Amino acid sequence: MVPAVFLWQQALRCCLITTLLTGAALAQQQNVLPEAPRKPTVEPVVPLAPYRPITTWQDQRFIFLSSPKASSDSPYQDFNGKRLRKDYAGRIVKVVNVSDFSGRQHLDLEMEDNGEKLRARTSPNRESLEGLLLLDDLEQARKRWEGQTLWSRQMRLSTYDEANDALGSLAIKRYAALKVVSVTPGWDNAAPLRFTLETTDGKRGFMDVNLSGTNVPPELRQLSRFEDQFLTENPRLKYKWPAATWAVIESNRIVSGMTAEQVKMSWGEPQQTARTATGEVWTYSNGKLVFNKTGVLVSW
Repeated sequence: MVPAVFLWQQALRCCLITTLLTGAALAQQQNVLPEAPRKPTVEPVVPLAPYRPITTWQDQRFIFLSSPKASSDSPYQDFNGKRLRKDYAGRIVKVVNVSDFSGRQHLDLEMEDNGEKLRARTSPNRESLEGLLLLDDLEQARKRWEGQTLWSRQMRLSTYDEANDALGSLAIKRYAALKVVSVTPGWDNAAPLRFTLETTDGKRGFMDVNLSGTNVPPELRQLSRFEDQFLTENPRLKYKWPAATWAVIESNRIVSGMTAEQVKMSWGEPQQTARTATGEVWTYSNGKLVFNKTGVLVSW
């Protein structure tokens, strides 16, 4: 039987990918002037930590990811032998050698605590091993953010009741201030860093992210980046907008009269933009927004 947590992870991944694909489909339906659609003008994202391709992993240290209680007897799939999560979670391993055999990376590793030798190999033409987090990412995240305040781009935190092995969620306002209680290994390669967070009224939950993209499957690397989940500065100090405008943004809504920047703060960057005779149209996964020539939202 497939553990429930892995079904939940796959459902989350499918939801994120579907969101991206739906936006592309909607873009084809827009009636605009005959010019090629263009991407919105945005600054390129500067990685918070360097990405390390698997071919450069020799001498790199990793930590084994943990799991929910029900999955603790599950093995790490890419390792030779039955390496159970309950036996290896939280332990550090060093990559000794990486070799390519017909599109599959074969790795020799050594446990840091007892010198045990391990072997693993990727699936064909893959760049990741199931169950490992780059230790540099964990240490850097702890140094930079534990005890600090972050502002969430999302409107929900995950929760986990270990006693009952039950996942849940905690609703929050968009751009809510959250104190970073701890940074630990998570459960899933797609987002291997777990930020445990506390709201201003003392409630706790967590958000899983990736920092450098190292050992994250390529098709998922852009879906859980730290910089897409958090702001590191209070946005209300940067944008001196009226309280009513912030109330709309915090609830992930839009209203006529919002500026392009305010729309981005509420809904994020559009999948596509196109010029029209009277302004611009922005395409999102959940609809199309029409702006006039001064950059003000007029309809959607």
